[in-house]
Amino acid sequence: MTMKSGIVEIPTGRVFHSAIPSPLGSITWAGRHLDQDFSKAMPLRRWDIYSAVYVLKGHGRFQDEAGLNLPLKPGDLILMFPRHGYRYHGNKNEPWSEFFVQFRGPIFSLWAREGLLNRKQPIHHLEPIDHWWSRLEATIKPMTLPEPAQSLKRVCLLQEFLVDAVLTPQGESDPNDQRWLARVRALIELNPGKAIDWDATARTLGITYHHLRRKFTQLSGVPPARHRAACVVRFAEDLLHDSSLSMKEIARKCGFCDEFHFSRRFKLMTGLTPADFRRRLN
Repeated sequence: MTMKSGIVEIPTGRVFHSAIPSPLGSITWAGRHLDQDFSKAMPLRRWDIYSAVYVLKGHGRFQDEAGLNLPLKPGDLILMFPRHGYRYHGNKNEPWSEFFVQFRGPIFSLWAREGLLNRKQPIHHLEPIDHWWSRLEATIKPMTLPEPAQSLKRVCLLQEFLVDAVLTPQGESDPNDQRWLARVRALIELNPGKAIDWDATARTLGITYHHLRRKFTQLSGVPPARHRAACVVRFAEDLLHDSSLSMKEIARKCGFCDEFHFSRRFKLMTGLTPADFRRRLN
């Protein structure tokens, strides 16, 4: 078993660990349990971290110290909170698979205080499973960034995942709608350095852009243009780590006509100018 950038490539068990914090927090542990017998009930846990568990296979139950007793099924995201007792388990004679991430930090405490993370609503159903699993696992994939920038990047990716997870319609959510949303996101995120032709994108889906915009906003909680803008900013953040690239070159690679418009959009989305962002990397 070899370590590379905190990742262990094994099918089951811990696959990531880090003790390096950022000013906003950090992802501390992550792992996967595939096709396990998880029917034995665990004791009530009261840890000092947040945990997110995404159920990939199997059915079971979730319980907490407040008396919640909820069924679990594939596609359920379970959110657990610091010092709040919980336990969960799978059904007897049914294989259980999950991917888990543990995290902590002041930014997540702020989320909880504002009700964005709510221990009274610990289960969020997310489909299609492959799409959401890959997004959650992307938060712990190897990176070439120095620390603490790498830890900060992971926290930002996890926050983006959580925003989309808690905004996803619950209960009667249609799996076909979620597959459609995953396909549109893939089209929107393609080639972030080139201008997107919204009408052509809509024609690929067999609809008008008006229909695309309305349905995407309804399902994801944000308009497609804003989702695209966030993708471009993430692309710019990656380019800003390359000190050999000038601001003018980065602006061009991101599809902006000049540095001014690039800087203005970047600050609007991140609160920092590109130059300020680059200085904080040093």
